[in-house]
Amino acid sequence: MFFLLKDEQDKAKKQRFVKFVTVAVLVGLASIFVGQYLISSYLKSKISGRGYQPCPATTLLFTRVTYSAWTLNPALCYDADVKRIVQRGVWDESKQVEQMLQQRERQQEARRQFLLQEEKIKQQRAQRAAEAAQN
Repeated sequence: MFFLLKDEQDKAKKQRFVKFVTVAVLVGLASIFVGQYLISSYLKSKISGRGYQPCPATTLLFTRVTYSAWTLNPALCYDADVKRIVQRGVWDESKQVEQMLQQRERQQEARRQFLLQEEKIKQQRAQRAAEAAQN
């Protein structure tokens, strides 16, 4: 008789424990999804407030389901060099993209300077030719 009562008490304890664990797991899972949504919404509003725009999901980091790329210049989402650099979405890749953009800007500035020098040379030659024709 004692064994039967103890067995029934153990079953009741086990059932309460299983219910407790089940509720705890469900509350935990719900908290994860709600928390992720809240954090994601908060970060999106902060980032958007600073002028950043999200890249379309099919451009950068398209193999990373939980990652998204944000930029001040949406044209970078489609840039082949940026796509080549950004593979995993880590901080180091952001630095590499920034360095690549700075290098690109320096090259464009050097190209502008070269073209300006060429234009000056052409103008000087044209001016000399006009002076020679007048003499």
